[in-house]
Amino acid sequence: MKISISHLGAIDKATIDLKPLTVFIGENGTGKTWAAYTLSAIFGPYGYDKYLTAYFNGKTQKTYPPLDNAIKQLLAEGNAQIDVVQFANDYAETYINDVARLAAAWMPTFMATRRVNFDDLRLQIDLAAIKTAFLDKITATTVDKKLSFGSQSKKALINAFKESGKAILYFYSEGEILKKLPERAVKKFVGLQLFQIIQRAFYYNAYVFPTERTTFITFPLSTFKFKEKSVEEDENLETESGRMVEPVERFLKMIMRAAFKSPAVRKEQITNNPKISDYVKLAEFLETEILRGNVDFDTSGLQKELFFQTTENVKLEIPLVSSMIKELAPLVLYLRYLAEPNDWIIIDEPEMNLHPAAQVELIEFLAMLVNAGLRVLITTHSPYIVDHIANLMQAAKHENKNDIKERFYLERTDAFIPQEQVSIYLFENSTARNIVDEKGVIDWSTFANVSSDVSHIYSQVLTMID
Repeated sequence: MKISISHLGAIDKATIDLKPLTVFIGENGTGKTWAAYTLSAIFGPYGYDKYLTAYFNGKTQKTYPPLDNAIKQLLAEGNAQIDVVQFANDYAETYINDVARLAAAWMPTFMATRRVNFDDLRLQIDLAAIKTAFLDKITATTVDKKLSFGSQSKKALINAFKESGKAILYFYSEGEILKKLPERAVKKFVGLQLFQIIQRAFYYNAYVFPTERTTFITFPLSTFKFKEKSVEEDENLETESGRMVEPVERFLKMIMRAAFKSPAVRKEQITNNPKISDYVKLAEFLETEILRGNVDFDTSGLQKELFFQTTENVKLEIPLVSSMIKELAPLVLYLRYLAEPNDWIIIDEPEMNLHPAAQVELIEFLAMLVNAGLRVLITTHSPYIVDHIANLMQAAKHENKNDIKERFYLERTDAFIPQEQVSIYLFENSTARNIVDEKGVIDWSTFANVSSDVSHIYSQVLTMID
């Protein structure tokens, strides 16, 4: 999926091909994080919510005749259907570009700034390369939703239903009650189901791990509040933190969702989609092989508390643990309580606070997540991470992977990642360029130049001393 970006902070113009594993590198202030955050908004809940509000208020550029016709038919006859695969084929690119078009208006709020002007921001998204896979996701989607008077009501005003493997999304009502509904309510329900299918075919959800994560993971859960009805719904969560950059607020909400996730709900999710159990196992692997201990919530006291239990069975409050554990604890919580197939996680500088060996272990682990059906974007300044990705891509080409796995830090063949699933972009000179050649060689001169400069300085100092 190719995204063209122009006039975003330090970026004048750049085209990025998002892959299952995408890496942004470059010097500070070159636009890596701004690009990552902006894309997380467009393909995540923030841009989606902004678009729905604009669409239902008649403030979007594009119209969707199949959707309009289905709404009219539903109101007139009490039932309607949409071939959602055909709809996605015809309108998915139109839809996501319409979402992106609105970014200029909401970016100041998203980035919590009154000083930066985003009026000239433009984004263009091209789905040609992923169209077949995208439509396959649409076909595999299951929908079984209803519009009712209340959450406890068994009487549905409108039902929405789609089977996995089928193309048709059905809408139907029971009795004459539909005629009493305002057209706006019908439009909102039908549009919500349709656009949600399209949005989640890109990424089921988007989670951002900002650089501030190592601070906020130490905050007591009582620092934040949530509305009483349901912490399973993201919109029912609040913070008392004031206005922050949206990715930071979403990170806080992620921690709260994990903290108050009902075990019964997670168990039901695993029953409905056994793939989720793989993510729970990956959380355990991260703890065992990298953290050497257990991260979880303690409910034995008056308040729920996050702790780390060492291999010696010593329980420590998170503010007391090493910086590496603070760094990776949020990833453990996400995998154990929230992760679902086709999620997208965006991690700003995952190498923070990690020893070089742990950085290498982490990129192997992130490749394992990609191979398990998650999607990952990272920004990084780590030559260890970038250099090791080249090793992982070469290992994926090896005929007998078991013969070489012991040479790698985690000794797992599922850490090997095919080159076609990886893109690495260097941000510099107000643009971004792909730095992986067709043989999988990475041109990471942005790091090598510094190493060369440092060695030359050392040589020159020795010469001066002599």
